[in-house]
Amino acid sequence: MRIIPTSNIFFLLFLFITLITASCKDKESNICGDDYETDPPGQWYKGDFHVHATGASNDTGNIPSYPADIKQAAKQIGLDFVVLTDHSNSTGSDPSTTAEDPALFNQGPEFPYWKECAALTDPDFLMIDGNELSPRHPDNSVPTGHIGCLPMNLETFDTTVVFIDRPMGTVTGGNTVQQAKDAGCYTIVNHPYAFTPHIAYDWTSYDYDAMEIWNGTIGYDFQDQDGRDAWLCDLLNGKKTTAVGGSDCHRAYINPPGNGLDPALGYPTTAVFAERLEWPAIIEGLKSGKTAIFGGESRLLLDGYDGGLCRSESQETRYLRLRGSADANIGTATLSLSKATSCSDNRPDYTDGPEIEQEIIYQETIYPNDAFDIRVAIAGDKGVYSATLIGDATTYYNALSRAITIEQ
Repeated sequence: MRIIPTSNIFFLLFLFITLITASCKDKESNICGDDYETDPPGQWYKGDFHVHATGASNDTGNIPSYPADIKQAAKQIGLDFVVLTDHSNSTGSDPSTTAEDPALFNQGPEFPYWKECAALTDPDFLMIDGNELSPRHPDNSVPTGHIGCLPMNLETFDTTVVFIDRPMGTVTGGNTVQQAKDAGCYTIVNHPYAFTPHIAYDWTSYDYDAMEIWNGTIGYDFQDQDGRDAWLCDLLNGKKTTAVGGSDCHRAYINPPGNGLDPALGYPTTAVFAERLEWPAIIEGLKSGKTAIFGGESRLLLDGYDGGLCRSESQETRYLRLRGSADANIGTATLSLSKATSCSDNRPDYTDGPEIEQEIIYQETIYPNDAFDIRVAIAGDKGVYSATLIGDATTYYNALSRAITIEQ
């Protein structure tokens, strides 16, 4: 039998105790350091999840806005990725006509720029060919919905899939959600409370993955606020819906921040926190809800920490950290941190969003070009915590944070 020297035993015991002590979270000793625990590996990658291209959507105007034009414009404003979401091809994707032609119904192709997008992708930029499933009712006052399709696996996705969206009045929004999921898409309810009723969502399914809570069209407006309330309601109901924004840009040459019903590319931008600029990592960031939505140079990030300033999103959370900045054009802005506790859900009413019971737990005035890093103490109470930065001069340069849900 081998005898271990006493000095070695003491050394091993000391090493064991040291390792155990270092791994324990002493909430009172600030074990994560004198400041916040460092952010996890990765960074915020900026993109646009809702863009239309000439030749695949028939409503992009007379000046070309092809995928290469879109990439050039995206690089100029600092985007890392763009997803083309041209209308499902029953008539909306046929550039030769705007008429409802039964001969074109449910024929495809749905991903006409798949190969070109792959060729435009490089180590510093992702160009993805997605789709916007676009059913319609013959009565323009009846909603159906537009569903964004983000192919999740670019290696195995079947680009020959044909989406069924016609005849008018036979396909619901919920049906297109299911079609997209069956095809392997990450699904987004686009502009759920659109001011044009026939493109608003009919709420016939809640099986979507994400919700567009800011559609670019005329900046962040009351329809977008309704969408944000619906997102908060989902979270309060236990559904892990991710918040995204999308410009709905149809003409990449429109100057920022856009002009009326002509939104500019990247207004708003959705940033996704991911380990690297690769599509699988972006999809994982979406699935985990790690998004931030903003216009221009405005930013708003929300993180939670325990009493030792270690990252936390649970009953142990004692601080919420608000980091960001205000664009030079935002005017005087109001930074608000709220805790939502209940939802009066009036869906499927598409004319008004759910009523959210919430309290503002922190508010501050932020001025143009200001940067901020604010710590707000909380008690770890149950609720859905989220923040907004809203300017008084324009609706284009606001910022919306992700949400932190604390459950009991």
